[in-house]
Amino acid sequence: MRKLAIIGAGPMASIYAERCRQLGIETHCLAWAQGAIARDDVDHFHDVSVTDLDALVSTCREAGVGGVLPTTELTIFPAAHVAAALGLNGISPEVARVITDKYRNREATADVEGLHHPRYWLVRSPEDVTGLGATYPVIVKPTSEGGKRGVSVVYDEDGLSEAVAYAASEKKSTSDIVVEEYVPGGAEYSVESLSYHGEHRIVQVTEKWSSGAPHCVELGHHQPARLDSRMRMRVEDVISRALTAVGVDNGCCHTEIKICDGDIYLIEFNARPGGDHIAYPLTELSTGYPYITGIIETAFDVDVLPDPASLGVAWAGICFVTEQTSALKPVFDTCQNQPWCYEKHQVTEELRPLTHNRGYDTNYFIYRAEDARPEFLDVWDAGVTG
Repeated sequence: MRKLAIIGAGPMASIYAERCRQLGIETHCLAWAQGAIARDDVDHFHDVSVTDLDALVSTCREAGVGGVLPTTELTIFPAAHVAAALGLNGISPEVARVITDKYRNREATADVEGLHHPRYWLVRSPEDVTGLGATYPVIVKPTSEGGKRGVSVVYDEDGLSEAVAYAASEKKSTSDIVVEEYVPGGAEYSVESLSYHGEHRIVQVTEKWSSGAPHCVELGHHQPARLDSRMRMRVEDVISRALTAVGVDNGCCHTEIKICDGDIYLIEFNARPGGDHIAYPLTELSTGYPYITGIIETAFDVDVLPDPASLGVAWAGICFVTEQTSALKPVFDTCQNQPWCYEKHQVTEELRPLTHNRGYDTNYFIYRAEDARPEFLDVWDAGVTG
């Protein structure tokens, strides 16, 4: 029986475990026991810190795993280190160590034709922001945090030091802070890809609902993104070349971009599945391609890149029902009675504001429709957010 090591024990670990059970693959999850969501979902749980590289390697070697997968930004490097130590397929540890660094990735993709960047600066403390010469507004963010943590849009120099301090409070100790000139207008998207030995396949492009300034929290994800065929082809071409430039040659990647006036701007790369239900179930619901299976098989060094012509087209998405999206509350209350409803998840009766992405412990519903995009989505598209 094949054996897969899953580094981390969050929601994605549970998703991997369930798919592996269907595939007849034995799962070994490595993480701290405290707070381990996936502990009861995997075949074997190992109480090991994800930062203890020697323990990870020895545990995986003893278990005889044939593949290793990360689940979050924090586990991308540990998983790559284990894979390299055991001679398994994955991205290199050198790339994994820096793949979430937004500043590094801007530098690495500076020459990728068709990919645009605003002016940007690296800072390490609130004292470093004097004299940047930026044109406002700017966006401030930790270099290596996901989920919109520590992100602020600032409209004048007076608020810059406070925004940098906020980013510093949300970042890892080893992360710096990047200040970028904010690109107004346009819309945000994310790109789910799968790579095998340097060959890339764009599986899906997701259209995002954003709260906008100041924290740009994601309030919904919708597939496929409503891009015309020419723009979709441009996104696929540009992101494939950008993946090569940053060194992602195996496994999945979740790339965030913004398209404004026909130009594609980079936001960030994350060499792990898209969270907040994007990789699963949305990408599988909208394309028919078993994306999670593809990620797992790639870890075992099996080429299962999909034929683009085989990818289906259905409308699928998730709506987070919060203070910012209160206009969707009536839809949420009765969505379970609709033919397009795939899942309804209610945590609380009251609507809560979101300050960063938190796709598993807030109210949401997931939809899927084959014939047409559900009409209720027009509520948000028309700008009625409550």
